[in-house]
Amino acid sequence: MYIYSAAVESFFIRNAQWGIVMSELFQLILDRSYKKIAIVGMTKNVGKTVTLNYLVQEFEISGLKIGLVSAGYDGERFDRLTLKEKPRIYAPRDSIVATAKACFDAAEAELELIESSFFSTPLGPVCIARVRKAGLVELAGPGSVNSLKELTDRMSLAGADYIIVDGAINRLASASPKLTEATILASGAALGPTMDDVIRKTNFRSALMNLNRVENEKLFRMALKGLDHGNGVLLHREGEDFRIETVEASIPLIAGALLIDRCRQNTEALVFGGALVDNSLVDIMELYDRPPGIILFDATKLFISPETYNKYTNRGGKIEVLKEIDLIAVTVNPTDPCGRGYAPEMFLERMRESLAPCPVFDLVYERP
Repeated sequence: MYIYSAAVESFFIRNAQWGIVMSELFQLILDRSYKKIAIVGMTKNVGKTVTLNYLVQEFEISGLKIGLVSAGYDGERFDRLTLKEKPRIYAPRDSIVATAKACFDAAEAELELIESSFFSTPLGPVCIARVRKAGLVELAGPGSVNSLKELTDRMSLAGADYIIVDGAINRLASASPKLTEATILASGAALGPTMDDVIRKTNFRSALMNLNRVENEKLFRMALKGLDHGNGVLLHREGEDFRIETVEASIPLIAGALLIDRCRQNTEALVFGGALVDNSLVDIMELYDRPPGIILFDATKLFISPETYNKYTNRGGKIEVLKEIDLIAVTVNPTDPCGRGYAPEMFLERMRESLAPCPVFDLVYERP
C-alpha cells in the first residue's frame, strides 16, 4: 500500500513528465470554464494539498497562469499536532500568490511583491506577489469571504488565469458561491475510525454541499430582499402571499435565536443570514411537530450533525439555499499518517458507489 507523504508530494513536483496526459479532474475545470476553484478538506491529512498540487502542476504544464491563496494557513513543513512532515504547496514560475508578508522569508520560491493589502492575519498583512522562481510556499490568508473575494479579484488583475482557494484544514468559507465557482472536496481515512464511518461522513457533507436553491420563486425573491435589511428573516404566510419580518443583531447566532423566538404557526420559512447549528434545529423542532422551512445563503453556513438533520427532515422540514455550491468532484486518500489505512482500489470503489454521480478520484493511485 502506498502512503500519501511529503516524499510522494516531492515526486509530483520533481517529475516534469507527470500530468502531461490531461486528467479527468483537470478537464472538468477547463470544460466548464471555472476560473475560481475551492479545495476543501473534511479534516487534516485527507490529501487536500496533494489535490492542490496536482492541479497546480496541470495548470503549469498547460501554460495557464495560476493564482494561489488560502482561507487560513497552509503549506508549513511540519504538522503542528503530529509533528510529522506535511506535503508542501508548489508555486510555478509566473504564478500569483497571496500570502502574509512573514511567509515570504519562509518560501523556497522567489517572490516579487506586487502590492500589499489591508487584510491581516496572525502572520501579518497579506501581500500579492508574482513567483519569479518556482518553488514551495506557505499560504496565509484571511478567513472572511469578502476579504478573499477582493484578494482574488486583485490576483486576476495581476495576471492569474485561474485561482485556487485553499480551504486550510476544514474551513468551508472557500466554497462559498460568493467567492468561487466550483468546489473539490478532499476526504480520507483520517476522517473516521472505520471505512463505513468515513464514507457516511463524506456522503453527508457532500449532500449538504449539494443542497438545492429555493424552489418557490416568491420565497426566493423575498428571502433575498429581506437579507438586504437584516441578518435574519421570517417569511410569514398570509393567504396566497408572504410577509417579511427582519431581525438584526450584531452577533449572527443571536439573530438566529431571535428568528426562532419570533417564529409563529403561519411562518413558512426562517432565513438565516449566518450559521445554522444543531441547537437551532433542535429548538425549532421543539416548537412545531411539522417545522417551518429553513433558507440559508449557501451551504457553507451549515454546521449540523447527520442525526439532527435527519430528525428535522423526517419531521417534514426542508433546508434550501439562495446560492448553490457546484461540487464538481471528491478526492480520496485511503491512508492515515497515524497508521490506519485501506486498500486503495477497494476504498475508491466504495466511495464511488456511495457518492455517485459525483466524480471521485484517487490522484495518487490513479496517476498516469
